[in-house]
Amino acid sequence: MLRRIVKRLLGRPSRSPARDAGPSQAAPASPASPASSVHTGPGVVAPANEPGPTPVAQPVHNPSGPHTLVLYKFDSCPYCRIVQRALDQLALNVEMRDTRTHPDHRRALYERTGRTQVPCLFIDGEPMFESADIVDWLQDYALRV
Repeated sequence: MLRRIVKRLLGRPSRSPARDAGPSQAAPASPASPASSVHTGPGVVAPANEPGPTPVAQPVHNPSGPHTLVLYKFDSCPYCRIVQRALDQLALNVEMRDTRTHPDHRRALYERTGRTQVPCLFIDGEPMFESADIVDWLQDYALRV
């Protein structure tokens, strides 16, 4: 089932028996050439005539002054561990919300951002994704508080 979902997201037809029957079956998608595709993220190429995933803009957060910080994470995520290690080193207090042990936190993250990607640091209610960006921001913030 996961294979079908990935193929659907990549714009390739599923290989289920019902879809393989008959001459009206679309030809399997060939690897898209750069001239006919759009790069929409790491490892994701969408045909030029189909919209790709909508990118989530990363707002620029000013690290000066006090901020309300909430980190959505789960313990076994290696990228979350990078952020947690930085928080420990910087001795910053951040509210932690574990999306694995509390499904309501995962649901809230999805409702607010349209994504369930962790780590996600909310800075005064605005999300920031990507562990490297979060760690850089936290280091700048720690110098100013």
